[in-house]
Amino acid sequence: MTAYLYQSPSGVPGDVTRVDESSVEPAFLITPFPSNFGAAMKYATGGVTPFAAADAAAVFCGVLARAVPGISQSSANEVVNTFQPNQSEVNGLMTRGYINVFCNAGTPVRGALVYIVQTASAGHPAGAFEADNVTGNNVQLTATVVGNVTWATDGLDSAGNAEIRIAQ
Repeated sequence: MTAYLYQSPSGVPGDVTRVDESSVEPAFLITPFPSNFGAAMKYATGGVTPFAAADAAAVFCGVLARAVPGISQSSANEVVNTFQPNQSEVNGLMTRGYINVFCNAGTPVRGALVYIVQTASAGHPAGAFEADNVTGNNVQLTATVVGNVTWATDGLDSAGNAEIRIAQ
């Protein structure tokens, strides 16, 4: 059994961390499909799709949430253990509350702004969450469809994950 002496891991991207404070809506995934949970999403005709290059902060609508345990009967993915969203079934879209995400760059500080990569560059894929503002590449997630987004924890765990807060 692993003993955590100083700080336990933050969690897994896409995990809702404070259920009683959160709102998760049903969402249909449309192409292009996200490759992982915890992805920044935007509305599109017929459902949601990942935040992409050149998207403005105003189109951010939430984060793709994991259903744990598999309440949506996503058996196709649970059996093979791919940990990827099942495009053929309804998924969860976190629109308010607390959720774990992968922080691509920087060190989160509780209450600080969350940035999302708008213009992809080396090591900064479009749609990635970051704690640092890279002028010309990132936009801050404030006054978006779902409200302001801030970091809810200080620092990262060993896998680069941290918690964000989506306010409405």
